[in-house]
Parts: sequence; C-alpha cells; structure tokens
Amino acid sequence: MVSLREARRDRGWSQTTAVARLKELAHQGNVDVASASSLKSQLSRWENGTVPDEPYRTLLAELYEREISDLGIDVTPHWERSHEIPGLLTEIRDELRSLNEALRARRDS
Repeated sequence: MVSLREARRDRGWSQTTAVARLKELAHQGNVDVASASSLKSQLSRWENGTVPDEPYRTLLAELYEREISDLGIDVTPHWERSHEIPGLLTEIRDELRSLNEALRARRDS
C-alpha cells in the first residue's frame, strides 16, 4: 500500500501535473469534475488524509493504476467503524494517565 502522495511522487508528478492528468481522465470518461485550481486544493486535502468522494476515488485509482484500497483510502462507512471508538477512547485515557503521572513525577522531583 502507498499513499496518494507517494503514488504521485513515484510517477515524478507535481500536484499540478496530477491534476491535469486527472482532468484529462475525467474528460475522456465524460465525468464532471471541479476546476483545476479547486482540484489542486482537493488533491492536497486527499493527500493529507481526507477521503475523496466519488467520482474522484475511481479517477484516482485509474490515474495511479491501483486499487483505491492500495492508495491508503479507507472507504469503510463510519457506522461500520463505530465499534472501534470505545477501544480508542480507552487508549487515549490510558495515555493521558501516563502523561499525568510523568508530569507529577517530574514536578515532585
């Protein structure tokens, strides 16, 4: 699995080049997409973890010739991931306790 940014860089493309190629693919498939400047902003957000909507997911997979899951994009609906929340909250609580203990020990020494 690679990230969107890694997939782009592996091809030696700038974001501007990737956007131009994405627009070409969209045009070939008669898919309406945002303007180049808007797409560049969106690409930056996607490369930083925001999950793209359709038709962009499909276009990105085609652009980089990879499955969408191979690009690090998790399209699992949030309601299917809700079971993970209690475990994450427990991890956060435990980490905060550890940090508080470390701070108290540091203050008391």
